Formats: sequence, structure tokens, C-alpha cells
Amino acid sequence: MYLFVTNREIITKNHKEQIREDGNENAGDNLRFGAYNFNTKRFVLYPEPENELELSFSQTASKENNSLKGSVRFFNEIYTELIKDTGKTSEGLDKGDVLFFIHGFNTDLDGVRNAFKNLKAKYIDNPSSPINHIVIFTWPGRSPIIPYHYFDDKKDAIRSGEALARGIKKIINFFKVFLVKDDNKPCNRKIHMIVHSMGHRVLKHCMLEMHNRNMEIPEIFGEIILMAADIEYDIFEKEEAFNKLIDFGNRIHIYFHQNDFVLDISKYTKNFSNRLGKHGRKRIDTSLAGVTDVDITETSDDDGSGIEAKALNHWYYYTSSEVINDVITVLNGRESKYKV
Repeated sequence: MYLFVTNREIITKNHKEQIREDGNENAGDNLRFGAYNFNTKRFVLYPEPENELELSFSQTASKENNSLKGSVRFFNEIYTELIKDTGKTSEGLDKGDVLFFIHGFNTDLDGVRNAFKNLKAKYIDNPSSPINHIVIFTWPGRSPIIPYHYFDDKKDAIRSGEALARGIKKIINFFKVFLVKDDNKPCNRKIHMIVHSMGHRVLKHCMLEMHNRNMEIPEIFGEIILMAADIEYDIFEKEEAFNKLIDFGNRIHIYFHQNDFVLDISKYTKNFSNRLGKHGRKRIDTSLAGVTDVDITETSDDDGSGIEAKALNHWYYYTSSEVINDVITVLNGRESKYKV
């Protein structure tokens, strides 16, 4: 199962809705839901709900998914897949978990296609991994040869985080109505989250929006994995946005590389604060049980990962088998080999 959530611009072409391809738009407030088709490489949007009844999660378990719309169809699709028996990993664990991924800046739709491809190859096709489904939150981003649009993507990340908070509210409502009120059988699967690069700014503003709206923070995720975080390294300090992030999941692992040169560029073009993805947390707070810093500076990218990837040390979540294997170890509930 390959699904997506997006606040990218939706256009109509040949009487059909589709996502604008070039990323040349501002982040929108409205969230759309859909499925990614690997064979055609198409993003298939679910129809928008037209009335309150089509927005309700109540009594949907008995309905055909094709008859549903928007987020109702999206969550029903996930539930339908997660209650299936999809076998075991090579280590005897259930292979049926979901990976929720938030990408970074400089990502157009082709970049999202590559993200689906890379995540599938590294985290689904690996027989040791518990992952069997991928969901990507894709927000507006472009991919020129020289990415001078960093500031534009930063602004889009802020608005996208606010939109994602509204998506979290839908999840909370789904749990309350579909699982509690309608008493549908729990799937007993886990949803894990990986965030990359400027995707952390999306997550930051999601957390801030939830705080501003006095929303509860539900434990939605199993493992939360922060990769090459393009965000200030004091983000976990008291009164900062990520101090309550552990409430979102079971554990948090912060992967950082001291020679991440992309984050050097970010630091000296945006502001001079140190980056979480280059230094780890500013201060290891023992009161934040379940949050672990993971220093993968001594790991290396695989042969064939490309000169740019090897030189910049920023995409190791899919370019380094050492890191990938460690992430899978974490996803299986064990300790990271590289924990600080």
C-alpha cells in the first residue's frame, strides 16, 4: 500500500484533477488524500467530500473503499490493509507496519516518486524490516539545479506544518469514531515516522499549531526517527516545539552526521544556529526518557550511491546500508548501534 497526503496545488487537466508537477506554488491550507500507483507512477487523488455525511468516519468499515471520499477513504484503506495477515519478517516479527515519511526541501513530484522507490527498496523489500506500507506527506517544493529557493520552501514548510496539524486532528477523530465509538477491531500494527531535512520544520510548525489549538497529542507512532534534521539543535529544550514530541510516539531517535555539508549551507544562508542533524541535541536531557541521539558520522555511503550523496552526507537514510540496517534494528524495537 502506497498512499500520500498533500497540500500541494491541485489543478484540472482533461477534466481530471491532478497535483501540479513543478512545485512552483505556495503551500495550501487544504489537505488532499490519495494513492500512488507504482506501475504508472501516477498520484491518484481521492474525490473531495461534498457534504457532512461524506466526512464522517462512522459506520464505514462495511462500505466499499471506492464509494468513500477524501480522508474517510484514506483511513479506511489503511485499516483494510492493516488488519490483513501479511506474514513475518526474517526475524519472526509481524511484517505489516506503516512508514509515514515527511520529505525535505527541494522536492518536486519526481522527488516524491524517487522517495517512494527508495523507501520501498530499503524498508519494504528488506526481509528484516517490519514495514509493509508507505505513506508520504508531500508539501510544495521545487528541484532546480541550483536551489536558491531555500527561503521559499522554508515558508511553505511553516504553512504545511499548520496543514498537517489539521490532518492529525482527523486522525484523532478517526480513532474516536471508527475504533472507539463503532468498536471496530484494532489492527495491532504500528505506524512509524521518518522525517528528513527541512521536513523537521514542517513537523515543528505542526507541533506549534497543535499547541495553539490546545489539541491533545496522541501516541500515534511507534518509532519516530529524525534524519539530517534541518532545524535548530535546541529544539528539544523546555518551551521549544519538540520538547513534547515524545508524546507522539514510543521512542525518538535523532540521527546526525557531523560532516553533513548540506546543513552547513543551510546554517550560513538562513541563520547561524547549529543544526540538530549535524550536532545532535544541544543538551542531553535525562528527563526526556525515550529520546536518543545517534551519531552516524563514521558510517559510509554504499558504492553506487552517487558522488553528490557521498560528498554531502545528507541522504544516508537510503544511501548507506549501515544506517539503513540500524534504522531497521530500531524499527524492530531494539537499540541503535550508534547511540550516543
